[in-house]
Amino acid sequence: MHPAFEPIARVRNAKPPLPAALTRTGMTIYVYPNDLVSHWVRFVVAEKDMDGMHIEWVKPGQTLEDLTVLDPAHRVPLLAEREVILNAPRIIVEYLDERYPHPPMMPVEPSARAKLRLALHRIEQDLFPLVSAIQSGPMREAQKARKQLLDNILAGTPIFGAKNYFLSSDFSMVDALWATLLWRLPSLGIPLPAHAKIIQRYADRLFGRPAFGQSLTPAERALR
Repeated sequence: MHPAFEPIARVRNAKPPLPAALTRTGMTIYVYPNDLVSHWVRFVVAEKDMDGMHIEWVKPGQTLEDLTVLDPAHRVPLLAEREVILNAPRIIVEYLDERYPHPPMMPVEPSARAKLRLALHRIEQDLFPLVSAIQSGPMREAQKARKQLLDNILAGTPIFGAKNYFLSSDFSMVDALWATLLWRLPSLGIPLPAHAKIIQRYADRLFGRPAFGQSLTPAERALR
C-alpha cells in the first residue's frame, strides 16, 4: 500500500468506535498549548476565522486514545477531517489555505508562491533544529545555537524591511510562522539587539494582528 493511504486505511480497519475527529462535522486539530508549530497552525486558523473547528489540547507527554488511533506516533499538530489525516505542519497550513481560501495566505503567482514555499522550507530545515537545540540540547550546544539563530535572523534584515511582510505586500503563512518564532525569542534567551529595529517593527506588525492575539494561549502570553 502506498504510504499516503496508510493513515486512513489503518483507522478504517480499526475496531469501532472511530475517533470522534472522523465522525463529527468539521475539522479537528490536535495541538500543544505552548509549541512553535502548534502555534503556527493556530495562528493560521485564527486568521481564517473558521467556523466548526474543534481544537483538542494535548499536554506534553499526554497520550490521547483518539490521537493514538489516528497516528500511533502521536505526532502533534495533527488535523483530522473525515477522509483526511495530516500530521505535517506545513501540509496542514497549506490544506487550510486551500480548504478555506479567504483570506488567501499564499500569492496567486506561481513564482511568488514558489519563493514563499522555499522560505518555509529553509525555516524548517535551518532554524527549527536550532530552536530544538536551544530548548533541549546541552548548554554548550544551546549557546552555539542561540548565536546561529540570531545570526540567521539578522541576515534577513533587508528582506524584513523591503515590504510590509516577508517577500510580499500581503500577509502570508510565512509571516504567521515568523510571528510564532519571533514571539519566542526572549524565552529562548535571544533578545533582539538595538540595531535590529527593522526586524522589531516587522515583528510588531505581526503581533498587532487581532488573529495573533486570539491565537495566544496563557502559556504563550507568559513568554513575554
